[in-house]
Amino acid sequence: MKNILLPFLLLLFFSANAQTNVRAWYADGQVWVVWETTAPLPDWYAVYAKPTAFSSTGDAVRIGQLHKFEYLCAALKEQIDTAATPRIPSQTGIGKYQLAGNEALFVFTPHQQGALFFAVVAEGATAVNTGQNITASATTFQYNPANDPVECHLQATFPSPFANGFACLAYMMWADGRQNQWENRPDFPVMANAAKNGMPSLFFISAPVGLDTTQPFPLSVWLHGGGGTARQSLAGSRAEINIRPVEGILLTHDDNLIGWRDQSPPFPDMPSWHFGWRKNYDPFTPGNLPTQEDTIVNYTQRRYLWTDAWLMRHFNIDSARIHLHGHSMGSAGATALAKCYPGHYASATIFNNGFGGPDPGSNVTVLGEPTLNFPTNLKNRAGQAVRLLSLFNLLDNCADARDLPLIRHWHGKNDDNGTMRWDPYVIENYRKADSLGMGVQNMWSERAHGVDMSPEYNDHWIDGALPAQQTAVDNVGFAEARFRSNQSLPAFFNHRLDPLNNDPGTGLLGINNGDGDNWGAWGGYHRWNTGNITDLPGGWSVVAWLESNAIFDNDNCPNDNLTADLAIRRPQAFKPATGTLLNWSVRNAETGVTLQFGQTAVQADDLVVIPQVVVFRENIRRVRITVVDPSVATAEPQRGISGMAITPNPASDVAVLAFENHTPAKEAELRMIASTGNAIYMKIPVLEDENRIPLAGFEHLPAGIYMVEINLNGQREAVKWVKM
Repeated sequence: MKNILLPFLLLLFFSANAQTNVRAWYADGQVWVVWETTAPLPDWYAVYAKPTAFSSTGDAVRIGQLHKFEYLCAALKEQIDTAATPRIPSQTGIGKYQLAGNEALFVFTPHQQGALFFAVVAEGATAVNTGQNITASATTFQYNPANDPVECHLQATFPSPFANGFACLAYMMWADGRQNQWENRPDFPVMANAAKNGMPSLFFISAPVGLDTTQPFPLSVWLHGGGGTARQSLAGSRAEINIRPVEGILLTHDDNLIGWRDQSPPFPDMPSWHFGWRKNYDPFTPGNLPTQEDTIVNYTQRRYLWTDAWLMRHFNIDSARIHLHGHSMGSAGATALAKCYPGHYASATIFNNGFGGPDPGSNVTVLGEPTLNFPTNLKNRAGQAVRLLSLFNLLDNCADARDLPLIRHWHGKNDDNGTMRWDPYVIENYRKADSLGMGVQNMWSERAHGVDMSPEYNDHWIDGALPAQQTAVDNVGFAEARFRSNQSLPAFFNHRLDPLNNDPGTGLLGINNGDGDNWGAWGGYHRWNTGNITDLPGGWSVVAWLESNAIFDNDNCPNDNLTADLAIRRPQAFKPATGTLLNWSVRNAETGVTLQFGQTAVQADDLVVIPQVVVFRENIRRVRITVVDPSVATAEPQRGISGMAITPNPASDVAVLAFENHTPAKEAELRMIASTGNAIYMKIPVLEDENRIPLAGFEHLPAGIYMVEINLNGQREAVKWVKM
């Protein structure tokens, strides 16, 4: 639809006007070059510049070349209104200048103060004529990144067509394109190569009307699939996955790289997979196929990150609550962003990522032949170049950081869409993520590839269009209310080892074919109290449970309990070194009764892992999981009991438990807990003025390791005892 519609739209607004009235002015960190167009429209215009006047393009430097979809900002006509034209800073610096229907635009980003003549020539032309296609005088421009930075520019506001109560704002920005991708301005990174200098990009903000902007609020980013647009994902669209912010705003981007001009049939929009394109990609050069290895630069990622920074500069966005969402190609792009810039994002919610990247033979001009797997400009933790196909899977590291944001993934066993299809590579990604405790929750079901409500989209996680008939866990509001990038998280993993969990099978396409379970979740039922995580140098704790109180019944864990290992990811203060011996325990969060305990040594790369933690449905009990480094003094408030010690330890018969009791008591409740979880309870008198308890009556216990827990006036403390 897009490729048929746009040429028709563009021709509506142009009559036979001469290519005249080229003028330029400086504002908001950039130079705005405007001219009147002629019909029929050329495929492209080129822009040349020089400090002095010139009469031929051969006497000046070409600073940009734009396809007609770009110099007319056709995305505005397609996604806002067929008569829409760009709104840019005015020549006076006050208000906006609205381009006329027959005017075109190029935007130049200076890297130093100066003055230039600007000329515009149509495809194939070289002549520059005074009073026709060159500015009347040199345009003076400034360079002041600190006080006059590059800005985005509001184009339109309108209510969301998909939901009441949301205002939508359309913005545009124009890229600085240079062949040296490291030649950044302090306020504005290079977001294109030289061939794409001045490339326009469109994005939308959806905000709840009446949003409280006095308090920091979250930002949720949505990335569209292949062939999609930013407008498709305004607030309220795709109700089955509820793209509707509750506490903050929604940002949707266009991945709108203009493609190879010689392609047949014409296909002007070729995606960058929300990442970038070849450093030597040039859509204006016929046959621009890579003949040797090229570098794929993350121009698109840079644009997205800069847009986030610009929004944080102008709005009260909480930098610790930026969340990613995406479907299909957008899920691959979200995965790449989460892996390449893990510290920037709190979570990533992705749908139908097959983890395989572009199909072989596709997007060759933009990304190179996918099977050649060109390197990118990014480095992984080993200092090696990240390659194209490593970006989109869960298998390969793409940054220096150890830990990722929490990644939550939904896929379907009936998805047969290219490299997004359900296949053995998806299962390979699932199993690796589950074995390494990366902080990935994987859900699968009977769904096909689509993300819009249709009969094929009804599955285990979505049984209907109403909110009560679909999961709430994939909603934008679910993530924005819970996760933070500056907070540690319990990464439950090794779910596949618990026989109570479902299994996705081997990757065979289709359901009811004996290949695993039609639906299931590895980690998808686990919940924890994000507002009550303790993260101190000497200890870490979290209250966790399995969902049992959800409105949508399929969100509730079908089992009373599940067993999984737990890795502490994104620790903020609790960072014991590799090899440190730690004590851990699992207690009933309400009663304090110890359910499990043990010791664990910090693994390689300083990763703390607690083995085989049993977590229960919330309607049975919540559990508090605690890890303590006994070599670090805690900053916790003084408790009623301290200085606990058992002597002798180890002991073969009677031992004595000594302690400091800051709240006098005459009787203590004692619990002797075996490593199996079995416990013996006794009430024992406290020897007056001595704070000692003989461990009499336990001589019959078999040899082993026990946790001795004392309860004095409601204060609990425990110490380990070895019975010989």
